[in-house]
Amino acid sequence: MYLWIDLWNKKCWIALEIEKIVVPKSIVSRVKLISELKKLIKEYGVTHIIVWLPYDLYNKDKTQLNKTKKFIDKLKNIFPEVFIDSIDESFTSFEADNILSEMWISSNQREKDDLSAALILENYIKNLY
Repeated sequence: MYLWIDLWNKKCWIALEIEKIVVPKSIVSRVKLISELKKLIKEYGVTHIIVWLPYDLYNKDKTQLNKTKKFIDKLKNIFPEVFIDSIDESFTSFEADNILSEMWISSNQREKDDLSAALILENYIKNLY
């Protein structure tokens, strides 16, 4: 069972991959993330956690990337029984905008974020199988 995290400064987006289907699970505050992960790992038998890496297109600002990498190290210490991996999330918001525009769908930020997340997960899962 795969669990996905998009780590933001104040909140985090979580999704689960259940039988090769990605299911958005919740958005939780950053301060409640570890307790939510403990609950989800137990409830769903999570074996893998994948954290999205926010690479800067021009490689100028690595602040958020460095925070995310430190968080990944923290996860590895807290959950040594769970495989922790990461994936580059670059360009998925742009791709989601294009898809929504081609479908003539006017979207809000949440819909774009959800589609971006699905695209990242889909690419990761394709590479697994």
